[in-house]
Amino acid sequence: MRNCNIDCHNECKVTIGNVECSIAGNFERPSPSDCEQPDQMVIINGVCPKEQLEKFLDFGCIRRWTQLFIPEVLCIPCQKPDIEQIISISASIEIISQQVIRTPGDDCMVFTNEECTNLTGRKLVVEGVLQQKIVYAAAVEEQSVHAAHFDVPFSAFIILAPDDPPTRKFKIDACIEDIYVAEITPRQIFKNVTLVIRALPVISPEICI
Repeated sequence: MRNCNIDCHNECKVTIGNVECSIAGNFERPSPSDCEQPDQMVIINGVCPKEQLEKFLDFGCIRRWTQLFIPEVLCIPCQKPDIEQIISISASIEIISQQVIRTPGDDCMVFTNEECTNLTGRKLVVEGVLQQKIVYAAAVEEQSVHAAHFDVPFSAFIILAPDDPPTRKFKIDACIEDIYVAEITPRQIFKNVTLVIRALPVISPEICI
């Protein structure tokens, strides 16, 4: 087990519930053998099945949703041993705030770019936390199992209809589409989570809004 020395402190900046560090350089993972299935090497928990995601996106006539991805380099806390092998990763989303803001655009004019992103005059800004737990086998003789927890804040936005009032509240739901995780050093992990966020008006209309 590595001592928690000055080098480790420089490498791992520990905060409550979240550990991140920056790295530089090129890292290459060894190519799997013919009998290995990379997608089956790590247990992934928290991803929505394809059928569930399709229902999540096709919610009647309501189309207020957006996609985003959250890439990170995570650092194992200094008090924990080095990684021998990642066993599993679990992830969930907690939404903590929402706010409707005004943007350029209105009923008469919608601003559109080449990526087909519209500005309609209303945008919902969502703040949340990506909660993650990584379980791994330690690089020690007894090969003990350890877990590291990471809470990572994120921000996203959803384009609204021009007639959505600034006071409107929404029920915000999130569905994780994909999780990728890979060890890049014995103490550093690259992880990327792709997710979809949906906003449903907090009313029960009989017609589309």
